[in-house]
Amino acid sequence: MMMKITVLLSIIAVCFMYSCSGSDSGKTYTLKTGEYDYVISDSSGLSLVEGVMKFDSVGRELYPGSHEVAGSYTITKMSDDTSYHGLSTLRKGELKGFYNDSAKFININTNPKIADANVFINANVSSKELKGSWYYSTFRGKNKEGGLFTAVKKK
Repeated sequence: MMMKITVLLSIIAVCFMYSCSGSDSGKTYTLKTGEYDYVISDSSGLSLVEGVMKFDSVGRELYPGSHEVAGSYTITKMSDDTSYHGLSTLRKGELKGFYNDSAKFININTNPKIADANVFINANVSSKELKGSWYYSTFRGKNKEGGLFTAVKKK
């Protein structure tokens, strides 16, 4: 009888330990997956690029508190009267970055497969929008352009 109780308690303890593991798979973040309408503008607020950004996942922990973000973007409108070069040859693409829920901050790279011609976005995250800045960086690390960034969650 004592052996049965010991085995039963052992099984309960193992089940409890596995159910309390550090998995983030069920965690809810302020950054919501889904589609966002975004605007990339110059520093005066003049729209340069508009489109749709889609976050497919807020995934694995990259380092304490920061999680990998993956998704895509499409450009639906681009200004003709600007010297803006950042996304001028692209109409859509993959995005990657990281998100920190405690800081409510996201960093996005819109050209993650190539080390040249990258538009980086840094934004504060609320439940309905992303608001921050962007900059265009070349292979030599020189920031060529920059401005404002906003994105609003689609319903």
